[in-house]
Amino acid sequence: MKAIISVHDKTKLVELAKTLHERGIELLATEGTARAIQSNGTPVTPVAAFTGTPELLGGKVKTLHPRIHAEIATGEIGVIVVNLIPPDPEAEDPLDGMDIGGVALIRNGIKHFEHVTVIVNPASYNDVDAELRKEGKIARHTNLRLAKEAMSYLLLYDAKIARLLEQLE
Repeated sequence: MKAIISVHDKTKLVELAKTLHERGIELLATEGTARAIQSNGTPVTPVAAFTGTPELLGGKVKTLHPRIHAEIATGEIGVIVVNLIPPDPEAEDPLDGMDIGGVALIRNGIKHFEHVTVIVNPASYNDVDAELRKEGKIARHTNLRLAKEAMSYLLLYDAKIARLLEQLE
């Protein structure tokens, strides 16, 4: 099994990555996230190496790749750890930082919660870590709870984007 990780908030990331690796889960990560994980000596494959496609548009396109999304659908990628860069209403172009790929990863994980764990909140890392250590896997009810949390997270993110669009009128 693989995990794909792309996080803006790197709180507790190194610990979670280490636990996933110790459980035999292969780690895939976007460039900046991979650097943070590697800083602790935990092996990780950059997404660009996994897909054979470099990050595009200065890193704006990283994870929108059919191989990634197909492997989520089949459960080959069974863990998704993503949190998004918050929209910046003060930016010259507030929509420029709007996340597309991370949102797609989260939605794909929600859709496939039966066999995919999607984690959007660093506060959930300890629970996932403890369950992996105790049970060796993540239970369906945990995946469902995390999928609900992820959907709420996306709803709030989309509401922020909607407010930015309203301000553009």
